[in-house]
Parts: sequence; C-alpha cells; structure tokens
Amino acid sequence: MPSEHSLFNTLQSIGFSLPEGQGGIAAQQTQIQAQLNQLSEALSPLFERAKAKYPEHTDQQLLLGLFTLHHEKQLQQLRTQQPSLLAMQKVIDDSLDKHHAQAFKSPLIAEIWLVMHLWLFVQGQSNIDYSLAYDYANETAELLNPFSSSSSSELRSEWLKSFYAGKETVNQQNSGICYWIKRLLRKSNQ
Repeated sequence: MPSEHSLFNTLQSIGFSLPEGQGGIAAQQTQIQAQLNQLSEALSPLFERAKAKYPEHTDQQLLLGLFTLHHEKQLQQLRTQQPSLLAMQKVIDDSLDKHHAQAFKSPLIAEIWLVMHLWLFVQGQSNIDYSLAYDYANETAELLNPFSSSSSSELRSEWLKSFYAGKETVNQQNSGICYWIKRLLRKSNQ
C-alpha cells in the first residue's frame, strides 16, 4: 500500500501529482500509478536512512539528492543496456501492430520517464536554474527517444511542465496568510 511508504507520503505533501501525458512511454494512468507505487516502495528505505543521517536537511533537499542519485544510476543502466533494449524493441515493433507494441516497454524506460517528472518537479521547487533542468531533460529525452512514440522535444516539454509545476507549488506556498504566519514564527524562534 503506497500510504505506508514515507517517500510516497512526502511526494504527496509537497504537491506532486501524476503527469497527465504519457510521453508515448506509459500506456495509461493506472500504469503510471503502479510505477510510482513501486518506485516509492523501492526508494523509501534509502529516503528514510537519509532522513535519519541528515536530520538538518529538509525533505525537499533529501528528495533532490535521492532523485539525482537515482536518475544518474538509471541513465548509466540505460546506456549499458541500450543496444539490447533497442534490439528487443525492434523485434516487438516488427512483430506486433503499433497499438499492441506500445504495451511492451522496458520497466527501466518507464521508470526513467517517471523519475524525470519527479526530479524536475523537485528541481522546480528547489528553485534550480531552468537551463540546468532543460539540459537534463534534453539529455534524457535524446536517450529515451528511440523507445517513445513522442519526439525528443515533446518528451523534454512534458518533463519541463513538471519543473514549472514544482515552481508553482512554491509560489502558492509563499503567498497568503499561512506564509506570513510561518515567516513570523520562524523569526520569533531565531
């Protein structure tokens, strides 16, 4: 159950929601939710260890580190497996019609797609420079393009929507009466 996972709960608390589009990678919304549940289950123990080891860091900082590390590991794995994954994809594409072939995607490809949404969302919340987020999105889009029915620019644009969604949640949190109350409380505790 996803609610048992600290990472899943933290993602919900920072305002992350599942992306609308599937980038030609995830077949349907239920598949994306299942992928998020699996990812949360897999990364929650590491997230919990990081929280215990670095209590001075915010959840947002820990998520940024966690997703940066996970993204780099995934890209390394993709670069290693790319020739065999491309060969497998070609056999599937040649053997099945387009509609059925799209149902067969490597779990690694789907996970990279999802982690990019998560990672860029957290980058947006962390106020990371747009050009850096763009570069990461562009590099990953080029690597995933052969496995997607979307173009590299469509993948990149889709991921950058998550970056801006992250920025927007911060803008919403930094406005209104709650923000000013939190700010006053922080000042009074100093």
